[in-house]
Amino acid sequence: MKKLFYIVLCMGVAYVPIQAQTLSEMNKRREKAENEIAYINKLLKTNANKKKSGIETLELTQQKIKQRRQVVADINQQVYITEQELQNKKQHIAELQNHLKVLKKSYEKLIYQAYKLRNQNTWMMFVLSSDDLGMAYRRWMYFRRFSEHISELGQNIKETSTAINTAIVMLNTKKQELSGFLSEKEKEVDKLQAEEQESKKVINSLAGQERKLSQQIEKQRKEIEKINRQIERIIAEETKKKGKDGAPLPVDRVLTAKFENNRGNLPWPVRKGVVTSRFGRHPHPVYKNVEQAPNNGIDITTEPNSAAISVFNGKVTRILFIPGKSNFVIIQHGEYYTVYGQLGQVAVHSGDEVKTGQNIGTIVTGAENNTVLHFELWKGTDKQNPELWLAK
Repeated sequence: MKKLFYIVLCMGVAYVPIQAQTLSEMNKRREKAENEIAYINKLLKTNANKKKSGIETLELTQQKIKQRRQVVADINQQVYITEQELQNKKQHIAELQNHLKVLKKSYEKLIYQAYKLRNQNTWMMFVLSSDDLGMAYRRWMYFRRFSEHISELGQNIKETSTAINTAIVMLNTKKQELSGFLSEKEKEVDKLQAEEQESKKVINSLAGQERKLSQQIEKQRKEIEKINRQIERIIAEETKKKGKDGAPLPVDRVLTAKFENNRGNLPWPVRKGVVTSRFGRHPHPVYKNVEQAPNNGIDITTEPNSAAISVFNGKVTRILFIPGKSNFVIIQHGEYYTVYGQLGQVAVHSGDEVKTGQNIGTIVTGAENNTVLHFELWKGTDKQNPELWLAK
């Protein structure tokens, strides 16, 4: 019964008209989800022998569950498409079989008529008894076309029989595909149930530590809000910078336009990672009554010793050191700014021109053995959701 619930839950996403969504797009999305699941498993396995934060383990597990649901939903869509193709092929075979029956009946009638005219003298006398040459020619052409029609019907019967056999082979192939998809879905649903159970165990474990962890979360919230205010102040200062003559510094409109044209296609600020905290304000995953600070960007969990990289050409305008949170680098891209936080060793200096993909610095592995890059994107003083700008 539980397994049926999971299947129906995922089918809510799956059974939608496909329209512009192609099988190729589904396969790409499914492959991406499976790759992210594999990477999350690697992160969890790498830190299995370390004292891992329960909250981070929960965040990674919940992200894995999200991707697993996407995999199941995509398989459901493939099942749906295959079932539709099966139905179409069955209908096509039925139409061919009906057509074959009609052809055979017509063929039988013609053969019977041909049998009655089997004596060559009979149709020859019929031609010769014509009133004139024109009538004789028409009667001769009738017998000729009659003979050709018999041959054509015979050929059509042969071709239709071949088409039916081919369609049956394709139908059986589709049945095998459907069987494979259903088997695959069964395995993925089993994995999803196991991951849901794993998530519940972590939540139950953390629920018993609410008083102790609530104080820790409150301290973290105040620290994050303080960092948010600092970054907001610095961004505001950068947008109001003036030249020696007191006039506002000109903004690189060309760079701004290029940056805007790459919305949804910017490279990730890490070579590989998983978004474990998203943009905006969100309830705590365990303690619903505990207030969390809003996230002005996104947090990306990655492997130890990973580098933060610039998502676009720009200029380093500020390097900020925050005790307990390491270094933050701010890069200007015309009217836009990107922020790279929680760095240890920084590979750039204030005033440096940087290129897309350039190493900014090494991401710090925290006290709880988690390696997380904090990434923000601003247009002037307006916060942007980085996930809308990064390549999918």
